[in-house]
Amino acid sequence: MEAPAMLENGKNAPEKRRSTCLPVAFHPLIFVLIIISALVPIVFCLLHHQQAPGSCWAHGSLNESSTEDPYVLIWNWKLEHCNGIVQAQGQYLIIQQSGKYFIYAQLFRKETLKEPFTMMLYKNQTIALNNAVGHVNGTINFARPFFLQKGDKLSCKKNDKSDDSLLENQTYWGLFKM
Repeated sequence: MEAPAMLENGKNAPEKRRSTCLPVAFHPLIFVLIIISALVPIVFCLLHHQQAPGSCWAHGSLNESSTEDPYVLIWNWKLEHCNGIVQAQGQYLIIQQSGKYFIYAQLFRKETLKEPFTMMLYKNQTIALNNAVGHVNGTINFARPFFLQKGDKLSCKKNDKSDDSLLENQTYWGLFKM
């Protein structure tokens, strides 16, 4: 036989009472907390999520050379997701939102000429952003990121006076916002 458990003061230790209420309440409480912790982020995302707009992309393919200035090129512009960011205006792209832009260009010469072949990218008609030189009968390619300010006016010109020296479907320039 086993001796009863005694406390220091000589009294018997009370028997442990097991509450059946605690496990019954504890498990549903844990379940509810798990459900809430899973639903709160989902609801927050659904209520506050805004889909990121597509990147602004402006692409100009060669239309023709200007009749007044043989160095100026006229472009057919295609702008996607650029509302309030970039505006096309004839030979120019006008920056409406400051930021980083990746500018690219290609001029493709369809005939061999003796004079040097140069493409110039200008900001505000006087600041040269890039000056690329090509082969006598080749192609000029250019691509580079720039930080542009609101109000900057970009244009792409050539040094060749000939009106029909460029292949229209292979001559283009444009940019996209990074």
